[in-house]
Amino acid sequence: MSLSFNILYSRLLVRHHWLVLSFVVFSCITLTVTAFVFTKLPDLSDPRIGWGARGKGTIFSQLMVLRHAAEKFRQAYEIPSEESTLFGAFEQFLNVSVDDLDENTYRYDVLEKNDLWKKKNSDNELVDYHNLNDSFYDLATYDDDEDYIDDADKPESTLLYQHHRDRHFDTDTLITKFVDSKLINITVLDFVRNLPQFNRTNYKSARLSFDLFRPYAFLLEHKYRGPSGRDGMIEFYIERSSSTDDLLSLNHLLSICKWEKEFKDILTLSRVPSLSLATFVALYSSKTDCESITSDDVDRFRSILHTCLPYYLDGYMDIPLSDQFFNRVQIKHESADWTYQEQSKAIYAALRHTCFYKNITRFVFDHFLDKNFIKDFQQSKTNAKLSLSMIFVSNYKTMKYNRTRDQTICRKRQPYATKYCLQRGCMDDLNDKTIAKSCANQAPPSGNCDKYCICKNQCMNQTEQMILMTPILKGEDLIEIYQKYFDGKRQFSTYENQYLKLIAVNFAYVREKAAMVQVYKDTLLAMIAAGLIIMITVLYLRSIAIAFMIILGTTLASGVSYFVYRVIYGIPIFPTMSFMAVFILIGIGCDDIFVFFDTWHHEKAELLRKRREKEQTDNTNVLLNDLNTNEEIKTNIVEYSDDSLDEKALIEIMSRTLKHAASSMFVTSFTTSAAFFTNMLTNISFIQVFGVFTGTSILVYYLITITGIAAFAVIYEKYIHKMACCTSWIKIPIADLCQRFRIYMFDNILPLIIIKLRYFLVLFFLCLGILGLVGVCYYPKLHVPSTPKVMFFGKTHPMEIYEFQMKRQFHGYIKEDNRFFAYPPISFVFGIRDIDDGYVFDMNDRGRLHLMPIDLHRQVTLDFFKQFIRDLGTRKDLFISNYNLEKDFDGFYKLSTENTFKGKLVQDRVKANFSKANHVEMIRYLRTINESLIEELLSKSMRSNSTLYQISMTQLTQSPNPSIVYANYRKTFNKTLEKIYKQQVEHGAILSTFNETTRDAMIEEHQLSALKTAMQCITGTAGENNLPVEFCEKQLKKQRSRNWAVLLHKPSAIDGSVRPFAVLITIQGTLNRTNYDSYDVYYRKVKDFFDSYMKQHSPEHLKHGWFSSASFAFYGIQRETVVGSFSSLIASLGIALLILFLTSGNLFIAIYALLTMTFSITATITIFAFLKWELGIVEAIVIIMSVGLSVDFVVHFGVGYINADPSTIERERKKVRNRYSSTTSESHGFGSTWKEHHAEREVRVRESVSRVGSAVFMAAFTTFAAGFSMVHASLTAYGQMGQFLMTIMLSSWTFAMFFFLPLCAILGPVGGCGSIPFSRIALCFKQLIHRN
Repeated sequence: MSLSFNILYSRLLVRHHWLVLSFVVFSCITLTVTAFVFTKLPDLSDPRIGWGARGKGTIFSQLMVLRHAAEKFRQAYEIPSEESTLFGAFEQFLNVSVDDLDENTYRYDVLEKNDLWKKKNSDNELVDYHNLNDSFYDLATYDDDEDYIDDADKPESTLLYQHHRDRHFDTDTLITKFVDSKLINITVLDFVRNLPQFNRTNYKSARLSFDLFRPYAFLLEHKYRGPSGRDGMIEFYIERSSSTDDLLSLNHLLSICKWEKEFKDILTLSRVPSLSLATFVALYSSKTDCESITSDDVDRFRSILHTCLPYYLDGYMDIPLSDQFFNRVQIKHESADWTYQEQSKAIYAALRHTCFYKNITRFVFDHFLDKNFIKDFQQSKTNAKLSLSMIFVSNYKTMKYNRTRDQTICRKRQPYATKYCLQRGCMDDLNDKTIAKSCANQAPPSGNCDKYCICKNQCMNQTEQMILMTPILKGEDLIEIYQKYFDGKRQFSTYENQYLKLIAVNFAYVREKAAMVQVYKDTLLAMIAAGLIIMITVLYLRSIAIAFMIILGTTLASGVSYFVYRVIYGIPIFPTMSFMAVFILIGIGCDDIFVFFDTWHHEKAELLRKRREKEQTDNTNVLLNDLNTNEEIKTNIVEYSDDSLDEKALIEIMSRTLKHAASSMFVTSFTTSAAFFTNMLTNISFIQVFGVFTGTSILVYYLITITGIAAFAVIYEKYIHKMACCTSWIKIPIADLCQRFRIYMFDNILPLIIIKLRYFLVLFFLCLGILGLVGVCYYPKLHVPSTPKVMFFGKTHPMEIYEFQMKRQFHGYIKEDNRFFAYPPISFVFGIRDIDDGYVFDMNDRGRLHLMPIDLHRQVTLDFFKQFIRDLGTRKDLFISNYNLEKDFDGFYKLSTENTFKGKLVQDRVKANFSKANHVEMIRYLRTINESLIEELLSKSMRSNSTLYQISMTQLTQSPNPSIVYANYRKTFNKTLEKIYKQQVEHGAILSTFNETTRDAMIEEHQLSALKTAMQCITGTAGENNLPVEFCEKQLKKQRSRNWAVLLHKPSAIDGSVRPFAVLITIQGTLNRTNYDSYDVYYRKVKDFFDSYMKQHSPEHLKHGWFSSASFAFYGIQRETVVGSFSSLIASLGIALLILFLTSGNLFIAIYALLTMTFSITATITIFAFLKWELGIVEAIVIIMSVGLSVDFVVHFGVGYINADPSTIERERKKVRNRYSSTTSESHGFGSTWKEHHAEREVRVRESVSRVGSAVFMAAFTTFAAGFSMVHASLTAYGQMGQFLMTIMLSSWTFAMFFFLPLCAILGPVGGCGSIPFSRIALCFKQLIHRN
């Protein structure tokens, strides 16, 4: 700041200190209150909020655009939106309504009646279906006279096959499915033939008692354990006590059974169903109590598992044996010897199998047997030993209720469906004998079609039975139970006996909620940090008041920064990580306060020394040597500290303090803040907002320091410092001892070590720095996270053991991860630009869609899509199969083929004829076209020998009473006309009259009509086009997949027409590995293929196309973390170099400082790489902020080196010249110059250490202490941040003290070497302005 402004501002602070301090405090409090009162409080329930990598060209932004497009399409047609955990945390503990459980599927008598295993005339013998043939089905067919169930249940039992009898599945149907890294290809026939065999001579012993599993349906069936079903998952993971034990033994199973009941009592869930290995053993032996199992039951259970194991390992148990799946399989249209009834029974033979029914056995393999046991189980049935298992307790209570079916679609469809029924459906039902039973008395002959159709298509108030599933224990309850019974090693270790020990738990995924509870507790550690800061400040500055101002400044800075963050920046999210800014701010605030008050005391001592000298000598100036000057200053600090300072003196002290301290604090604050603001170079919102908030806090703290705390310095000097009653107790021996030790260390010991050992220190730390570079760039280096999961607690926490260890031991969770990341479905998008212009910090802000023309009706567009889809199938290295995609696209492409086009022309011509309302208009129309055509038409349809002229004249002249009524012949006439038109079109007589524009227009009309019809079928408004329900069902069954998708605008309010705005082409990728390197290589291959293909083959209007996949989301975050972290680090170093160069004014000092920071940062990163840290979100923040935290020390030392006292330097150089000239005749040779430079470097190093060494050390120590208070936090992120603060402070201070200063002592600039001539530049600039 300029001299005049400095003096004016100093006067303001000295004369109106109370006013300035009060204004600063009042303003800060007002802004803080405003931020909390007038803005919505941030959502702190999700610790992962802001973890998306949103920005230009990022995968996450592409997915945001895709989601926006899907929502636009769904909202236009009132289709329910799909929820995705990619864009936020899932909601927990909500009531869930599900379809009523089909009780008959668990009833033993119904299953036995329709069972294909049992021979027809035998109660106990099973069929050998390895020799599957026609007789197998004949024998398996049940007789109607068999009395297995009563008449009331008979209709229900027949429904088991009814749905399949309406379909024809060839036994050569190929089941194709991707399971983990395996591709399954097997026909239905081979699948049934190879079903595992059990004892065929005892039906009951070979079959499970499925009716016993009914109470466990809500734990077993997947639809009740979906995304919302996770609220009901309370899991206890157990391990054998001895490494030689086997959990699948009787004693261990009985112990598991006991623990299962004990855990249910703890949870107060004794009446809800639960599952464990012991319970399964009992159920597989038709027992209801696990305490009653025997060794024989265990052996039987093991035998069943071993029999089913091959099918589990081959992935066949993962085939969803359901109607929906078999509608998607690849069908070979070849003749078969089996009827559709027999084939449906072949499918159900698998459905009724012990290994397959309801996926019960697969559920055991997935969640109750660890992968190592399954591996050993293949080799030996008896020697394999189980080491890990689980106890699964349901957290749901269920309640049945009846609700009225949704009649919206029915009411839309009802009038049109009734109309269709009247025109054709009624007679079709009569002919096919499919009259609805409930309306049979309304149908002919007793009734009529009108009554029948109204009855059949009425919207009845039908009810359906539903099940309401409600979580019993909510988040707070589960956390309370966990803390009461399982929290802490001491409590957790009590769950261990001679057979078992509890090692991990999952309480309905409340890990994140428990973490949020712990966030508030760990934030209290800031109080510990504040206590440490107060203690250190008292020892260093011997003032409780100054220590209090550090804490007050941190609090006010945090509040004002929150105001700027929420109100000015308008950022809606506030990640929990931002709370750690408080700890960083405490450490950085101490640095500013120490520098300010050190400079204040130094300037005060200088002023008092000058006063003393003036009193001792009237007109004589006594020149003191450097050592005496320093000792005198220190003496005066003690001796004259109580002298009265008038206003003029305080203004002078304040002015000089601001001149030296404010500039130094600005440099350190600005460089540190800039380092945090470089977080914006990343695209991860979490990192960005943390950097913005912390960087803002540092700048705000600087402003508070030079205003409020500067005013407090005057108050402290005028009032508080003189209160002996308040400060006398501080003058204790330990404080004086600490101060004397500090003076001795930084004035004598450390300068001596640095100068004497400079060559050794430079070489030693240079080697450490090089090793750090090797560790960062080569080995061990930080690797990207291997999982998208976030560790909230320590590795030994039971919930983290479940998340990061147990899930890797059980195939169920392994498959769940692989299903999302392996074989990614890749969508190629056309019609939308991948531009996400929503607010990057607000996940709910979608921005707007940037639509592009796709011209889907143009033949060039359709041909490109057809060729592109075909070429996708040729890249077997990238994509698996384009079979379904080609089939789906062919259905759409046929809308523009020659045959379809011809049919459209014929249909339009016939419609033109059909539109003629009466015979007169018809005759006039006929006379305008080819007469020979009409003559032929008349002879074929009306069988008249009259000529067209005769008929025309007769009809026109006798129009009131025509001899020939056209309406009687219209249907036959139109059919004949259509046939003749087709013949003409085939010979090209009509097509030749149409150009490309006309053709495209007709294709577009045909496409839009088909798309409109399809959407009417989907949304239930098909009746508007007089389309029957049967037509829609038939059309929807033709769709093999969603690989070809056309997204449509909202229908026009004028004519109901639709327009496509986007096309999505989706195909399965071949990538079956989930690590970052594999994803990176695969993604780049797909990108290279697509970019080059679009460049070479795409029409101009489709070159905007792009691709993405939800499976790429985590890879996108990994990539942005790596790229963003190191780009921000490089940018931070560049900014630091610039600031250092401008501040020190010397190029060499700036380069040495940059080298020092680089070495200290790489050494720190290497340490954490050896500790197996991964480059996650927290680690990325750590790397980026390392520059800001390490730059302070080299800045202070560098500025101290450059601004050393010139008179002292000249005095030492003169001594060297005198000493050198007395021993040699050359007074200005190389030797003399080298010695002078060496002496100057020593003086500069000594003064730098003496002036700022203690303040720098205390700044590092306070930040180290703040980090130390965080190390003991329960949350991993806080602990990691604490470890980083401690390590970076130790590394940065050590390198600055023992590498930067020794380097300056050897090669430091002397005189004006490497300095920027600011005075000359300013003079030249002024002269240039004056000339202009």
